Amino acid sequence: MGAHPSSLQTCCHAHKSWMSADGEWPRPRLPKGQRNGLVGEHHAKSPLSVVFVEGNSEDSSERNGCSIGQPDQVCLTRVRGMMVLKTPQQRPRATLPENLEEVVHFGSMLRGQGIDTSRWGTGGAKSVEHLYWEVHVNRSSILVGIKQQHLKRIVRLLKIRIIADIGGVNHVLVSRMQLMHDGRQIQRRQVPLRKLRWKLAPQVAAEALCDASFFGGDSPHTESWRESCSGLLLERLGLTSQTVQTQLEEDMNRYSYHTEDNVISHGYPGLNTLYCVHQVTFRVINPEDPDVASLGLPQGKEIATADCDFNFNGAVNIGSQLNIWFWTRDEDLLQPQKDGAVSPPNSPTTLKGGTTQQTRQAKSRGIQAIKRVPLPEPVAEDVIYRRADSCLRPPSKELWAALRDKSVNWAAARRMARSIMDADYSLTSFYQDLAAFPELSLYLRDGGSLTSSSRTVGDEYQRTVCAFFAIYWLMRMDSDGRDGFTFGVDTDWVPLKFVHGEVDLEGSSEEQRCLLNLDRRVSFYKEAKWDFFRNLLCEARLLEEVKDKEGQPKKTADGKKQYKANERRMVSLLALTAIHDIMKMDALLPTVQPEHAGYHGYAAGNVIGDHDHALSYLMDHFPDALPSFADLDPVERRAVQFTQCNLCFNHGWFVQAEAPPGAIFTKFREAIIHDHKSEVDSHDVALYFVHWLTDLAGAEPTPLGGCEKFVVKFPLPVLNSFLRSFKFVEQIAVQTETEVMETYLKYRWTDFKPSLGELPTGPTAITVMRLLCMAQANGQDVVEAFTRDVPAEDRAVLSMEMSRTGCVGQSYSKSLVPVEVIERPACAFLIYYGPAFLQARGSDPCGPRLRVLAEVYRCAREIWPESSARVAHCVHVRIDTMKGLSLSEIRDIMQKGELWLLTKHNDSEAFVERASHKKLNTFVGKMQQFQLLDLGFLIDCDFNK
Repeated sequence: MGAHPSSLQTCCHAHKSWMSADGEWPRPRLPKGQRNGLVGEHHAKSPLSVVFVEGNSEDSSERNGCSIGQPDQVCLTRVRGMMVLKTPQQRPRATLPENLEEVVHFGSMLRGQGIDTSRWGTGGAKSVEHLYWEVHVNRSSILVGIKQQHLKRIVRLLKIRIIADIGGVNHVLVSRMQLMHDGRQIQRRQVPLRKLRWKLAPQVAAEALCDASFFGGDSPHTESWRESCSGLLLERLGLTSQTVQTQLEEDMNRYSYHTEDNVISHGYPGLNTLYCVHQVTFRVINPEDPDVASLGLPQGKEIATADCDFNFNGAVNIGSQLNIWFWTRDEDLLQPQKDGAVSPPNSPTTLKGGTTQQTRQAKSRGIQAIKRVPLPEPVAEDVIYRRADSCLRPPSKELWAALRDKSVNWAAARRMARSIMDADYSLTSFYQDLAAFPELSLYLRDGGSLTSSSRTVGDEYQRTVCAFFAIYWLMRMDSDGRDGFTFGVDTDWVPLKFVHGEVDLEGSSEEQRCLLNLDRRVSFYKEAKWDFFRNLLCEARLLEEVKDKEGQPKKTADGKKQYKANERRMVSLLALTAIHDIMKMDALLPTVQPEHAGYHGYAAGNVIGDHDHALSYLMDHFPDALPSFADLDPVERRAVQFTQCNLCFNHGWFVQAEAPPGAIFTKFREAIIHDHKSEVDSHDVALYFVHWLTDLAGAEPTPLGGCEKFVVKFPLPVLNSFLRSFKFVEQIAVQTETEVMETYLKYRWTDFKPSLGELPTGPTAITVMRLLCMAQANGQDVVEAFTRDVPAEDRAVLSMEMSRTGCVGQSYSKSLVPVEVIERPACAFLIYYGPAFLQARGSDPCGPRLRVLAEVYRCAREIWPESSARVAHCVHVRIDTMKGLSLSEIRDIMQKGELWLLTKHNDSEAFVERASHKKLNTFVGKMQQFQLLDLGFLIDCDFNK
């Protein structure tokens, strides 16, 4: 709908007083009948900016109480303010001649050809002057057949489709509103286009007939469409040639050329026009690259561009315009023109500077997009700008505003939980039902390009959906869950099946097959400990055994137990997954209120930057700000809150027995006993680990590709070790730290293959069981070398120090440790990277490596002597500098004159370091506390034995 220039100037003038002192945009009202509009720059001296004003449709206006029939009524509008990017002009901007007699003569010629120009220049039509400018000045169109009285306007167009992956879905960049030099406002969806300039003089063209040289694919009469691509992208979007070369990749299969003849132009009513259209498609290689941020990427924001000489207040040259661009999923625009399409001359074509590397990058991103879910519709809509309302409550006004008037669809949430294992409950239905949780919409808000995790908002949404899908697949592991978890889905969202030793790829696309990494996936499918997954779900009370009337477990035809979902518990896990990462969006972070000063060390008035602490703060003090959490029953809320505790739990320390039990579990146990008043049980601990597991499984933003973090990128032996350990860690709710650790160590010994025999006993028992876990694949060799190749005094040191617990009043079973451990209390040591030192032995014999560890322990004890006052203390001894070295390399350093020292850095930390004699003297001069490692035994070692 057009708008008279005078009304636009009135809007511009009014706009100067619209912006409030705090920079918020009120919601202006448009006069009845004008539903959309562009409002001009807000200050004459500032860079050009616009406010895009869009009124409601008539139906929505009526719903809002606006009567269409009353002339003085106005309708509520949507408002968006944005800066305008001024784009350079590659072509010199031409103007009309000062002598307008030529224009008058030109108008007479048109009327002599039977063209009624009386309506030109009104009602959205262009003027006679504009056509004269096109033909005689800018030469962007020609008129042929004048001599023959068969007047035809010919325009050769270059159109460029720019496609980008936004949130996993292809979008195309389109101008939806253009403000022309003469004040006309045109609403249409239009890709970036340029009229190719004609080489023929207008007088020559006027006498010519419209033959193939004018409408063929490669016309000799115009500039090259190939060479015009860069110019078009620069003039319309401000993309430099460097950006075009490095960030855009042409889709060579989508080039098309077609003609549209005998078109009655809306711009020039009554004038017969032939359009010859070259259409080229480019894909953005990396939407997250800062070089394409001006296009509104990676979120798909609206942008505005204008010619460099465009302004709202002065005279504007003919042809200048301002465009409002947005990204759309319109399938018609995404598909290439087919009617009349021909192969491009000398195809394929690429812009100068395109490289094979760019092609690979584009293909890789295109394949990755296949694995992402489409974003819900709200992300593609305009954001309604609302003034910050003083009634919005702390601690996060943005959060209250975003979720105001939104609630959980609990009926849908319970249906999800109840149906998740049903054969006819598809992944598509599950994804659609995720809309039940309003917090997911927060990922689709118009905001900063990156979250605090340095992911884009779109990636964070995909990652969250991937975590949801991990839950879906694990709950269905006895049907299609293993297939979906491991291989992902086909184009219809049906899991790719592993049948008769092969993956059925019939329903997958060629691109999916390229990126499946089948060897890793098949290995995971076969070797993953699926029973451990199921046991964890049962321990968390997410799965329950189906019982018959007598209370006995029901079984399937092949003798396996039947399970069902625990609806209440599953709803809690789904709600937790919906809210877990929303605080990674900085705009939503809460501010600590005065009454909560000191919360996790944050003072009153501080914004809580840690996203886990931020979510915990809301759960603890403002639960109503999180609808999906607030409406859970108290027992489930407590379990969900526990998952957000800062447990300081290092799973690697536990599964590899790297640390003493105090360092592993003390904070964990304190959280249960003190923070949660012992109300947390082992089932809640299991829920903590289910959430940890599904969250990590969804770490890759490719939900349709399966749980790729675990399947493709995570070492399977480590994952299986984690799964194996969960049932032991859960017992921390009812057992001491040392009891949990001892039970786990015994299990690892009995589970080791090949069997190591009966459980060890005696003063070295705990030590050899820990060494077995630390050495992993080298476990048997290390255990045998401990008894066979390590001198007695070194065995005694290792046995003493590795049997300490770091817990007050706790000890391993007396039959498994030296009696001196109980009689001579002292702090415990954590040899940081001790497992890595044993696992990376290569061809080294195990005995000397164990002797090196014994010497580190011996020196640490010299620095931290035995003391009952420090029993609950754990000192971290870091051996980073030698963990990756072979024994011969450690020896070579000594033979070159350097020394190995253990240096005390603070009360809880020491480092193994290399030191020259000069550095040693410096330490002495500064009274730095250190111990010299006595590794002289390495000099005489034959490492080839």
